[in-house]
Amino acid sequence: MAEETEGKAAGRGGKGAFIIAVVLLAVVGAGAGAGFSLMFLNAGAAPHDAGAGKRDLQIVQGSAKHGEGGAAPKSASEPSKVLISNLDPILVTLSGPQRSWARLELGVILDAPAAADDGVLLKSMTEDIMSYMRTVPLTHVESAAGVEYLREDIEEIARLRSKGRARSVVLRSLVVE
Repeated sequence: MAEETEGKAAGRGGKGAFIIAVVLLAVVGAGAGAGFSLMFLNAGAAPHDAGAGKRDLQIVQGSAKHGEGGAAPKSASEPSKVLISNLDPILVTLSGPQRSWARLELGVILDAPAAADDGVLLKSMTEDIMSYMRTVPLTHVESAAGVEYLREDIEEIARLRSKGRARSVVLRSLVVE
């Protein structure tokens, strides 16, 4: 009988200790979560020093290229002249024994204002990219690194075709089947 009372007393103490441990862990976890969220929210806040923004702006303007024909650096309020154009969707069969096909949707970021021959330029870029994609085997686009290399190659084709006017290529979608 003494053994039964000892077992019951030990069982109650074990359950109580377990509940206390769970409550303590919940409190510590909630406190840590609140502390991290406050830390990350405060990290994104702007500094309260009013002159800090002006100093950063002067550093950015001072790092502009001065070797371009003596042109003055652009002011911060002047908008950049950039044109974002969508290319027609490209649907091609990839090279290799699998004969899989790919569909690309691309956007091109062009410097300078729109010109009259931009439509012709975009069509010729589309044709060049389509010709290039016919030479790409499926194994080159199976990995993330392969897709990045593909985007860089397409960006180079766009720069060559536009004579340096294409700043970047945006890969909107790539479907390979």
